[in-house]
Amino acid sequence: MKNITIDKRILKLIYILLIGVCLYFAVPSSGGAIIWISFMVLVGFYYSLYFTSSIIFSSILACCIFMFITRDFSFMSFFMCLIFISLIPFPYYVNMKLKKLKTNLITKGSALKNQYREVFIEYQQSIKTKKEYEEDMQRLSKLYALDAKLSTITSKQEYVNLILDFFSQDYGVFGGAILEKVSPGWKKLSAFGILQGNDLASFIESIKLTNNETICYAIDNKEFNKQYFSILYFPMLIESNVLGCMFIVIKKDLEARYIKDGSIFASHFALGLKRTNIFNDIRQKSRIDFLTGLLLRSYFIEKLKSEIQRNKYYEDSFYILMVDLDNFKNVNDKYGHLIGDKVLIEITKVILSCVGDDSLVGRYGGDEFIIFVPNLTEKEILLMANKINKSLKDNFFEENNEKFNVTASIGISCNSKDNLELNAIINTADVALYKAKNNGRDSAVFYKDL
Repeated sequence: MKNITIDKRILKLIYILLIGVCLYFAVPSSGGAIIWISFMVLVGFYYSLYFTSSIIFSSILACCIFMFITRDFSFMSFFMCLIFISLIPFPYYVNMKLKKLKTNLITKGSALKNQYREVFIEYQQSIKTKKEYEEDMQRLSKLYALDAKLSTITSKQEYVNLILDFFSQDYGVFGGAILEKVSPGWKKLSAFGILQGNDLASFIESIKLTNNETICYAIDNKEFNKQYFSILYFPMLIESNVLGCMFIVIKKDLEARYIKDGSIFASHFALGLKRTNIFNDIRQKSRIDFLTGLLLRSYFIEKLKSEIQRNKYYEDSFYILMVDLDNFKNVNDKYGHLIGDKVLIEITKVILSCVGDDSLVGRYGGDEFIIFVPNLTEKEILLMANKINKSLKDNFFEENNEKFNVTASIGISCNSKDNLELNAIINTADVALYKAKNNGRDSAVFYKDL
């Protein structure tokens, strides 16, 4: 059976009417009618809270019933009717006040709702900002840790490899490369991901990279960007002087973050790159003779040890040639040390032209040279030594309208026969050298022939 619901206000009206009927029959005569009529006016007054016009209906009806029951048209009867009618404005006044109050409450509620919405938006924004700050701090902490590691590195290649290894592990990074500014153009130091090999060469060609870019920005290359998301350029510069640059291929939605970070880390990387260049220059100057460009004695011995270990592993033979210039002191005494330096530079060129690419040549002393030669036969090494002698003898210098040449004595030692250690091999070559000196100079002598 379907439930029937009745409005509570109607139920209240029914209850009130029942109470009014009971009052009518409970009070006798005309007094009961007056009470009943007054009760009806009060009911109308009450229901005016829901229906404002109910007070009009109840008041007029009360007047009519009162006049009908009493049939008295005296002043008192009219006064009673006037009282009933005078009640009509009150509900309208109260209702007007309630509507105004309701309107004010709605306005204030709407304002509070908007204020709450603004506070909620600000709260959400503060949470987002806090999260961004935390992410920034985390990234900066990682960059700081990377910078601390980089500060201990003096090798340029190790330095750039560590930088790219750091970015290769970051989310949304698909490739990277570091280039050094050279004259002319750029030299690739290291690369990973999709910027390796031919991709990097074609990319640099496509963007027409110059030496003048000094700010971080996204490369405007639609074909490349479409294929590889977004490519960012970071100049490594110190006081507007570009030392190199770095490219990173990332997801497009990470552009702003990396450009912001790039203004911080790119300058630090530039300082580190300059530092490794300084260390590299110092290292090179400690290894290379500034006059001839040959390996210095200490570095030559260091390189020679590693070559000997490799030859021992493969059981290959090698030769050591000690070359000493004949009477070179006379050149310095007669023409001066500046002319002597020029002669040394020219003699270095002659020696280098006579040896192979796999040979090592070092300056052993003032006018002494040492040569390491692998993978040659005894006959071939003797031909090389004789070629050096002949080339030096045929190479004339002219100073103060005088022509002169500088010959050399050469001592040769091999590791294959006696399997000697490094110092012993050099000493035997030195012994053979002095034998060549005693034989009249301008000659080459094998230690094994002594």
